[in-house]
Amino acid sequence: MNARKIREDLGRAKACCSRHDTERALFLTISALKDLGGQSAPLDLRGDFRSAFAELAADPDLKAAGVPALTYSPGTEKDVLQQLSQVYRALKGQEKEEEYQAALQRKLNLDHCFSDGKKFLAEGKATEADACFVEALKHYRDEKAIFGMMARAMMDAGEYVRAMGHARSGLKELPNDEELTRIIEECTRLRQ
Repeated sequence: MNARKIREDLGRAKACCSRHDTERALFLTISALKDLGGQSAPLDLRGDFRSAFAELAADPDLKAAGVPALTYSPGTEKDVLQQLSQVYRALKGQEKEEEYQAALQRKLNLDHCFSDGKKFLAEGKATEADACFVEALKHYRDEKAIFGMMARAMMDAGEYVRAMGHARSGLKELPNDEELTRIIEECTRLRQ
């Protein structure tokens, strides 16, 4: 056990709390607890642990995450280490999981709108299909192929003007796209 390193980690953890760097503060506190090696903290380090835990308990991000009140009492180091490790993993993984879930939901919404539009086209309801395609574009971020897919679906259904509109929208995003240009040329030819 390196008392000097533990004291430094706890001091850095408190500084991180004051800068609202919750993830780093948790990491440093966990590191200090691990350095104890499963033992109870010596008397001269208990004050450092108490003040670090007081800072963590006051952290707004931890409160928002629903972490129960953190208090230090000698002899509970193993339990506290386990609890903080779970919180740390949750905070670290939570951001990535939220981003993934949001992106997945957005892409699913785009796909559902496009599929609904194709169903309406199969039923001969071009106006409803166009509304679905417009709704799909509300979920668009970087799925550039969607413009060609919508234009091709409209063109296959004989809706050449609407197909050209979708192809032109796509050309605003992808100015030199050969497929979209080809769709516009083909629709112009078929309209005549």
